[in-house]
Amino acid sequence: MAFTASQIIALRAPQYASDPRIPDLIMLAKKQTGAEFEDQYENAVALRVMHWKAREEIRGGAANGSSSGSGEAGMVTSESEGQLSRSFGRTGSNLRYGDLATTAYGQELIDLMGSSLVLCRTRMM
Repeated sequence: MAFTASQIIALRAPQYASDPRIPDLIMLAKKQTGAEFEDQYENAVALRVMHWKAREEIRGGAANGSSSGSGEAGMVTSESEGQLSRSFGRTGSNLRYGDLATTAYGQELIDLMGSSLVLCRTRMM
């Protein structure tokens, strides 16, 4: 049985299912996800949407979509709670995939890309 991106999101991240933007986010993710994923295409789309939602939460957004957070760029490099203080930067162990490396869903998408996509090679590689 094949699952749709919407069903995968509801199963894997039910806290995001109530966000009324999910159908539109899925449509946007489909435009950014190649057909190379073949039978894992819906999973790749769902992982991209869940990654976006997780990034929103890192930035102070709400799971239900009532707020998308601060809009800050980069990874959180430090954070305090008393009189809230956050620092953002572009550091991390996986600079090739940048933003995707910052959430568990993004890292899962990176793994899926590694197993699904065939990179071009030349005799020099």
